[in-house]
Amino acid sequence: MGSKQQTYTPEFREGAVRIVIETGRSVPEVAKELGVHSGTLHSWVSRWRRNGLASSDRPAEPAPDGRRFTSHPDRRPTARYERPTRPRPAFPI
Repeated sequence: MGSKQQTYTPEFREGAVRIVIETGRSVPEVAKELGVHSGTLHSWVSRWRRNGLASSDRPAEPAPDGRRFTSHPDRRPTARYERPTRPRPAFPI
């Protein structure tokens, strides 16, 4: 028998993410309190950090002043680590 997939409103997702971001509480703690699987809440938080929205994979539209909601005004995106490339041999090994 298949499991029933729970659907959450965008407002619920945003509220759950804000609790984690603004209070600094752990994802498992907030997830248990809200009755959401911790992996689900973790994905919402990760999506919010990546795109600015918990309920969509598309990047958030910037506000008229060009800013997105952040948990701290001095927060800056961190540079992603890029592995240096090695030169490839000129002949097959």
